[in-house]
Amino acid sequence: MLVQDLITRAPVVVRPGAPLSTAATRMRDAAVGSIVVVEEREPVGVLTDRDVALALGEGLEEAAVRDIMTPHPICIDAKADMEMCLERMEEFGVRRMLIMEGEALVGVVSLDDILIHLGYLMSKASSLIRSEIGVRLML
Repeated sequence: MLVQDLITRAPVVVRPGAPLSTAATRMRDAAVGSIVVVEEREPVGVLTDRDVALALGEGLEEAAVRDIMTPHPICIDAKADMEMCLERMEEFGVRRMLIMEGEALVGVVSLDDILIHLGYLMSKASSLIRSEIGVRLML
């Protein structure tokens, strides 16, 4: 399976100079746990709900996104397979990967997206096994 097959929606984005409250509102409204920070359509960082919570805990309510984002986001080509995506996530210690088609940001794939898909595949495989066992038991 290719990572492009796991993308469920367009990435939610914000500019680096935006206030933290704008990013938090966009994440809430889109029901996502991260937002891609873009400058001139190029991804320059990622801001997670955890980053926001930690910043608020440190009294940084007035901070700009650039002050708390993780710079230099990890990206992968949309045509890469899921195993490569997981390997890169492990290598860089990230739970989210930006998906690119050439120079264009086309989506974000999270560890949760991968696990949900793997759960779906496991369910299908277990149904097949159950149906085969049922056929054998009836013979």
